[in-house]
Formats: sequence, C-alpha cells, structure tokens
Amino acid sequence: MMKGVWRGMLERELVPIGTMSAQIAALLGTRIVAGEFRPGDTLPIESDLCQLYGVSRTVIREAVKNLSAKRLIDVSPKVGTRVLPFADWNLLDRDVLTWRLSAQFDAKIIEDIFEMRLCLEPRASFLAARDGTADDLRTIEDHYRELKDAFESNLAIEATSQADLAFHLAVIHASHNALFITVGGALKSALRVSSQMLQRHATRPAEDLAAHDAVRAAIASRSSPRAERAMEKLLVAARDRLLPLTVKAIS
Repeated sequence: MMKGVWRGMLERELVPIGTMSAQIAALLGTRIVAGEFRPGDTLPIESDLCQLYGVSRTVIREAVKNLSAKRLIDVSPKVGTRVLPFADWNLLDRDVLTWRLSAQFDAKIIEDIFEMRLCLEPRASFLAARDGTADDLRTIEDHYRELKDAFESNLAIEATSQADLAFHLAVIHASHNALFITVGGALKSALRVSSQMLQRHATRPAEDLAAHDAVRAAIASRSSPRAERAMEKLLVAARDRLLPLTVKAIS
C-alpha cells in the first residue's frame, strides 16, 4: 500500500512532459536502476526497442543519447549499448535520482539522501546567517510564512511540500556558495519527494513548523552556529520520521 502511495507521488516526475524520447529514456532508465538491466548487460537492439515501445529509430536514438549523457550506459559500435557500473552513474542527475526513488524505495537511498543533506544544509545555514543579504533573509522569511500558512490552513500536501522545498532552497541560495547552489538544484527532485512523504505523515506539524522557525530565527539574527545546529536538528528529525516508512513500503 505504502509503496503505491510513494509511486503515485512520483508519477508526475516519471512521465516527462515533453518529447517522446524523454519518456522512453525514463522507461529504460527506471528499468536500469531497478536492476532489470545490470552493469555489463547490453540493452535490446534498436529494432527490438522500436517494436517494444512502438516508436521510431530516431526516438530510440535520442533516448539512448539521453541515458548515455547521464552515464547509465555506454554506446560502442562493436559491443552495443552496455549498462555502466553503478560507480559511473551521474547520481546527482535529477532524472536518475527520481528513477532510483521510484525503483528502490528503501532505507539505503533515504539514508544516502539525508547524509548528503546533512553535509550540505547545516553548513549552508551557517553561511546564510553570515553572508546572506537583506533580500536573502526576506526571501527566507517569506517562504517560512508560506509554510506556516500552509500548515495552519491545512492546505493540500502538494502546497505544503512546495513551501517546504522553497524554504530549504532559499537557505541554500542565501549561502552564496555556487557549488552548494548547484548541488541543491540537483537534489531538488529528492527534496520534493521526501518533503511530500513527510507532509503526508506529519503527525506533529507544530513541531515541524517550530523546527523551521528555529532555522529562520537563527539566520535572521545572524547567529551562524545556532543556524547550523537548528538545520541539523530539523534534518535528523525528518530522517528519523521517514526511515520507518521504508520498512512499511517494502513489507
């Protein structure tokens, strides 16, 4: 049941709006990260893929090119289209991350996401308090108010999770660290989906809001160490609430 809910929330991400080749890339990419095609395996030949998905050779070639750019596969005239080892995959690519969340909803990937967030966001909060401009602080305040209104008005999960996502991205942007901002953008899909899951199971929304407010207040007061600690506490609580859901999802 839980696994179906998780997949439902990812549906919009998994069916790209745009070209047919992007949709075929998503289908093949999901099969690869799910382990249906393992590292070293070769994908079906072009004509078989055309017949399987009912599309032209041009569509398949564009989809293969897309997957190759994400380092999921390597195309060689002699060997064919071969799945690359996991270590070669571009794991920060938005699509790859989304496909993994769909195919491998387990404790490991959730732990990986939060380990990354714990490395990034507390330090970004520290920098935001130290280096954020007045405009940055107003943006963080605005997104906190949006999140507060969403909680207090019992808005739909999508609206609440979007406000939560905007708050976290605003903090990262306020760090003025270009690499942090780039990584934050790459993690946007994972942040969105984890936020949706958290909001769906927000048993103590007042505590969630208080945790965000602690981050906001520390940044606003230019207290870098306090901002760092507040963000770490927020993320640890979110991780500890989300991890048990992975057990239910696969049971």
